Amino acid sequence: MSGGGLGEAADDAYARRLEAVVAGHRGEAAVAERLLSDSAAAVRAAALGALARCGELQVAQVRRALGDEAAAVRCRAAELAPVEVELVGLLSDPDASVVEAAAAALGERDRDPRPVEELCQVARRHGDPLCRESAVAALGAIAAGLDADADADAGPDAAQAMALEVLLAAMEDRPQIRRRALLGLHQFDNDRAVDAVRAALEDRDRQVRAVAGELLGVPVR
Repeated sequence: MSGGGLGEAADDAYARRLEAVVAGHRGEAAVAERLLSDSAAAVRAAALGALARCGELQVAQVRRALGDEAAAVRCRAAELAPVEVELVGLLSDPDASVVEAAAAALGERDRDPRPVEELCQVARRHGDPLCRESAVAALGAIAAGLDADADADAGPDAAQAMALEVLLAAMEDRPQIRRRALLGLHQFDNDRAVDAVRAALEDRDRQVRAVAGELLGVPVR
């Protein structure tokens, strides 16, 4: 295809993407549904968002989109997936952006312990720091949600214990991941978690120290 042809194709795809976005705002679900099968990934992703805005996005459509060849579409589907749609499998997606989006979405399901083990694997071992950060944030949110539901006289369950170990280990990772881990550790009524938050007041990164100080209500240098 010539340079002019490529430019025209890009312009056409942009116009169809805009059509999908407008359809979402106008409540034109039929238009958005038609664009779900568009040849351009950006249009398909926009069509998912449009259907969600219309309140017409179906579980079956989300599940199909989670298997889309384009990472951008899988990401958008993960962001929009209702709780009955399983997302744990996306934590092993070959595209890091999909793993990051899936971890973030699972963190919003903050009273569901089922993905904790897989999130721990991502937080410990994934090669992309953004994926590790998203998994650490999700573990903190889930641990907090489980704690809110727990019996006050009961000890931490297996999912919380697993999350705690990974959050403690994350305090040896990059600064942005340590900051996320601190927010999760602060949710635990546990001596090791409390000690880790206090130790972060002496962290080599100023922003990590600032987070620890805000959590503990003490000034930091």
